[in-house]
Amino acid sequence: MALVVGVVVIYVGYQYYTAHTSSESNKIYHTTVDIRIGLQALPHSTNPTFTDYVTTSEALADEFATGPTLTSTAFGQQVIQQIRNDMPTIMAHYHGRNLGNWQNASAVTSALSAARTHSVIAIDVNWLTEAGAWAIAHAVGEVSTTHMPEYLDYQLSSKSTNNVDYPIPAAKVINEVGNISTVTSSSTTKTPLLLALLVVGLMLGIALAFLVEYLDDRIYERSEVVRMLQLPIYGEVPRAPTSGHLQAQPLSTS
Repeated sequence: MALVVGVVVIYVGYQYYTAHTSSESNKIYHTTVDIRIGLQALPHSTNPTFTDYVTTSEALADEFATGPTLTSTAFGQQVIQQIRNDMPTIMAHYHGRNLGNWQNASAVTSALSAARTHSVIAIDVNWLTEAGAWAIAHAVGEVSTTHMPEYLDYQLSSKSTNNVDYPIPAAKVINEVGNISTVTSSSTTKTPLLLALLVVGLMLGIALAFLVEYLDDRIYERSEVVRMLQLPIYGEVPRAPTSGHLQAQPLSTS
């Protein structure tokens, strides 16, 4: 029991220590940019009904939020290029603070997630630095509004037919980069798990102690002999004295 509990306590203590000493490096900064996707009319375009417009806008928004665009390398590269273009603005906001690994397209796209409500898409950014989170979210909004027609061009035909142009997809940022917040760090989320592990370890140690006691069929006391054999005890052989503890025998006199 003591061995099991000791191992669990040492492991839990080590994990708790490492989690709390590295809490600063594990801090995640979160922000959101909201964009609305719709249809932009062109000269000589058709005049769809309002119902068609809403239905198409929601379908386009769903495709952008759940499709491969936000996770593509091409989108990540465009966001990186936009951050380069926005660098004077970013430096004015954050005065040269660390942006993190913002030049890695895979890291940028991995930091993005999107949720759609009708034709509005909320794009969340989770990043290791506050300045980087703001820069990426701001660039995502700009890239989306600039390149939305090419992202969703296959959904609608933009070519003229009989001097009639179909409307093209368009996006507009309706909520600039929100307040930067910190996501719950791993040290906080680990603490309940470590406490639960400690309790399980204690319970396991107690259960093992009871199991060992239950399986131990050795006889330790005279009362156990009487109870098991139902016979009286007429004599008992004393334990042999251990080395170095021999009792002195008194001398006999005549």
